[in-house]
Amino acid sequence: MILSPPSIVSNKDVVHVSDELNGYFLNKFRSRETLENHSLANELYIKSWEGYAATFQPEEAFDLLKMCYPQFNFPIQEGINKTQAYIDVVLKGKPFPEVDRIAPILGKPEQLRFSIYESIAGKVPVLTITDDEDFVKVIQCLLYKNNPVAVPRSMGAMLANGVNNWDRIKSLKAKWVRNNPSETWSKEFSQNVLPNPTLYKDKLIILSTKSYSAVIASCLGLTEREWADLSYKIRLEHECVHLYTLNRYGCASNNLHDELVADYIGIAKATGDYRKEWMLTFMGLEEYPTYRKGARLENYLKDASLTSGSFGQLISVIKRAIDSISEFDMALGIIHSERDQLSRIDALCTVDLLDISSHCGKKLLIEEYSTSMSKYL
Repeated sequence: MILSPPSIVSNKDVVHVSDELNGYFLNKFRSRETLENHSLANELYIKSWEGYAATFQPEEAFDLLKMCYPQFNFPIQEGINKTQAYIDVVLKGKPFPEVDRIAPILGKPEQLRFSIYESIAGKVPVLTITDDEDFVKVIQCLLYKNNPVAVPRSMGAMLANGVNNWDRIKSLKAKWVRNNPSETWSKEFSQNVLPNPTLYKDKLIILSTKSYSAVIASCLGLTEREWADLSYKIRLEHECVHLYTLNRYGCASNNLHDELVADYIGIAKATGDYRKEWMLTFMGLEEYPTYRKGARLENYLKDASLTSGSFGQLISVIKRAIDSISEFDMALGIIHSERDQLSRIDALCTVDLLDISSHCGKKLLIEEYSTSMSKYL
């Protein structure tokens, strides 16, 4: 896809874009800040997962998934979420009928692995999937209610947020019934459990092991082994940034602002510094102003209906923002502490994407970074 250099009006403080892009570039982080110094280490679901880690072997990950999330007992099939069996088991927590037992929906379930990772946002369960087809099925299962919705080839990870864990609910019920044998669980569930999602909902990072952003190793001058290792590290740190912004700002959306922040940290943590050329390649802008159709950038525009002119403006904003982030990274050097890392994330979230892409983007980021760092002193 070839685009002429887009027309953008700018000065040192602002970049003017079309009305349809203004809404897309609205800073959701700055307008939705809700939490301060939140840590996953204090969340109830981590205690459950620490218990699972002590009971299940890493290679028994699929058995654990089926126990916690009963949708993994169902096949990937159009409209299956509307069947009575799915509604009873997945939405109501009823036992899966033995007569309806089917073969595992995954081709290589024994290759799944789970672990608990100590991230910048605290501990988080991580599910690693080595088979590409199985990764797609896991995403379809958790994100699309077992419907065969197409998953972009460039998608290689997901932060699953708010997944009902029926094993936790059953444990709550068993404990409550022991202590309240003459009471009614359904009343307790509706009044005191259902309104408190932290009692039964999980957050889970899902990772594939394929090449990051569907970019092949040779494009970056790396060996297959080098790129496989780096892809996994970038992907893990990327999703941990989403987890942090979700906890810190109440926001982790399918938006290019989020992705630029998460990719910045992912690349910097995996390699030691930000690789602007890598970031442009990940977004299909390695030959800007030519855009490589089908690149990962499109994954974040599904809800936006843009004219060709607005799309041209968008890729110009993203290219200029990547330039500013690169200058910001070079000014600060290697990430040297967790405080440093969190302040960089906060700066990138607080400054509007259009401001980041302006001529004074680097200056604005450094100012916000200094303000954030001072809060920790």
